[in-house]
Amino acid sequence: MTPEASPQGLTRRLAAFATTARLADLEPSARRVATRQALDGIACILAGSATPRVAASLSLAETLDGRVAAENAVPVVGLGLRAGPLVAAYAMAAACHALEYDDGNREGSVHPGAAVVSAALAVGYHRGATLGETFDAIVAGYEACVVTAEVMNPSAMRRGFQLTPVAGVLGAAAAAGRLLGLAEDPLERALGIAGSASSGTFAYLAGGGDVKKLHPAHAARSGVHAAYAAARGLAVGPRGVLEGPGGLIHAFAGLGPEVARRAVGGDRPAICRSYLKPYPCCRHVHSAVDALAGLVASHALRGEDVERIEVETYAAAMAHVPLPWDTLEIAQLSFPYLMAVTAAHGTVALAHFDARHREDAALAALAGRTIIREAEDLSAAYPAESPARVRLVTTDGRVLEAASRHPPGAPEAPMSDAAFATKFAECARLAPRLADPDGLLGRLESAAWETPLRRVVDEHLIPHP
Repeated sequence: MTPEASPQGLTRRLAAFATTARLADLEPSARRVATRQALDGIACILAGSATPRVAASLSLAETLDGRVAAENAVPVVGLGLRAGPLVAAYAMAAACHALEYDDGNREGSVHPGAAVVSAALAVGYHRGATLGETFDAIVAGYEACVVTAEVMNPSAMRRGFQLTPVAGVLGAAAAAGRLLGLAEDPLERALGIAGSASSGTFAYLAGGGDVKKLHPAHAARSGVHAAYAAARGLAVGPRGVLEGPGGLIHAFAGLGPEVARRAVGGDRPAICRSYLKPYPCCRHVHSAVDALAGLVASHALRGEDVERIEVETYAAAMAHVPLPWDTLEIAQLSFPYLMAVTAAHGTVALAHFDARHREDAALAALAGRTIIREAEDLSAAYPAESPARVRLVTTDGRVLEAASRHPPGAPEAPMSDAAFATKFAECARLAPRLADPDGLLGRLESAAWETPLRRVVDEHLIPHP
């Protein structure tokens, strides 16, 4: 794939890419990375499928809309409960983001997979697409989501907007539009419709809400709806919804159209510029976790050996410093709590967010002895890097230091095959009554691209009695 060299606007170029992107056209190494990103999205949906919020979203939809007709019923991966494409996309996106384990893109500060993979699975199943066609749509959706976020970041963030729902809705619309067979112009119109649903703020950080968990769900549902609306002629979206007058780039980021002069596609499309998470917590803390975990392991430290933890980080991470850890959702974002967990346990795992750990007095004391400051040089390095420096003082007076520029899972520091397989199996085991979760990754990786998505989902991704 070569970058689009047309003088057309960014929105049009994204639409053009979405209609033609093919996973098979990527170089083998890029194809492998892209496939892994898509599989990671499926894994995270499986992991979050049993969380109460997912079941509640399906129950609410049934209360409001009634049961869906059989011909429109799409199973929610991991659960097997069925809903219409909009609700299924919503529920799967909520599941994908439920445990803070889903992927992201550093330069855009966005979680693309939750919205894009969920939308592609829902529409692909509904439309009878093949596995390969669904993965092609995922590549298309990542490009629309990530490029949009990269153009807007960090200006939109400074104005209070969270880019996952702002850009994710375009990614979901691009993936859904590809699966609906939209041509270039109607797909640009679908992006225009999706732009009117673009939204999402950081108010939850100060207001104590947990609506962040639903941000990708809002994006997935609205993006899928936008694609179907364009396909049915329900509405005509504006062209140039990103770069045009009154478009998203100006509205959310306060920037002019000159920032939209950005290549689309190329040898390293957006899906290959995204990261995977080795730890189920906010990515802004991963470099500090990684550096501290290295010190704990190399010096065989325990929590009681730690007198003080000092962290230097970049500005975007500082919003997570004052956060408490009284709920799972906030604990996964709380910088001091995550440092305390790492010092005590050598890593951050899903088990560390239960009530027993969040109420542990020793962890609270460690968090209280953690000092986190912004460093100007680290702020200047972000978002090209997500750096952190950690200084640990032990109770016997030793001073230990470590730093990380790119935590594991970054494009610059890819996860090993073994680490990815371990994460996938961990996620698959959390889905209720899934057959042979430990062998699931191998079956998905060996599935032929022409295999109907419905067969893949029905045979491997939903529970069986």
